[in-house]
Amino acid sequence: MRAFDAARTGRPPTAPLALPGVTLRRPGGAFSDLRYLLMGRIVPSVLYAVLGYEVVINAITSHLSRVDWLTVVGGPVREALFAAFCLIPCVLFVVRPKPQSADGRILPRLVAFLGTAILLLCGTSLAGGMLIFAVPAWMGTICTMVLVVATAGAVWGLLTLRLSFGIFPAARQLVTEGPYRLVRHPLYVCEILSALAMVISNGRLSTIALVVVFCGLQVTRIHYEESLLSKSFPEWRAWAAGRARLIPGVW
Repeated sequence: MRAFDAARTGRPPTAPLALPGVTLRRPGGAFSDLRYLLMGRIVPSVLYAVLGYEVVINAITSHLSRVDWLTVVGGPVREALFAAFCLIPCVLFVVRPKPQSADGRILPRLVAFLGTAILLLCGTSLAGGMLIFAVPAWMGTICTMVLVVATAGAVWGLLTLRLSFGIFPAARQLVTEGPYRLVRHPLYVCEILSALAMVISNGRLSTIALVVVFCGLQVTRIHYEESLLSKSFPEWRAWAAGRARLIPGVW
């Protein structure tokens, strides 16, 4: 979501290199158009719309019986941002252009889809189940603040990508502005930070399991996306050399 559409240069990507390890597909033809309409527009729009609706309903019902300042202020702000993160793509999926090239393999697409769906599920009422640990109120306050900041950062990254946003590995334009000046995958940084804050504040087995799987999928996703980027945009290597993937000075 994300770095594979990474930097808006104002010009179309150059012809991708035919190197081993990545299958590049240039969409075209009636069947390809129909497939893109279904899998590139309708399915992801419906997925994000349903989960966005679930977030809104869950936010309303969960706050009816609680009146502490954090719930009244921090919680709704974070959930409004998360709802925006779910609902904005519904518009982007409909109006964005088809990619110039894409990784058409099944595994990278499955990893991308699951990585997106799992994080969205963490923000809904489905992340319940057995309570493993509980944190004090002050820790919950910190987690809520982290969630607000991280979700706002994710929305910033989403609005920076705009029509280059997508779920599956695809090359549209190269974006180097906004949060992409700092790290290669700012959306993933914010999403992983949000996921970790969810684990700490929620403390439930299902949330812990979802976040562990999510983090593994995102690391795998980065590998696929960077492989595609390096072959679709020759200038990507020079841009990537100057910044970390997720954590400056670490990785």
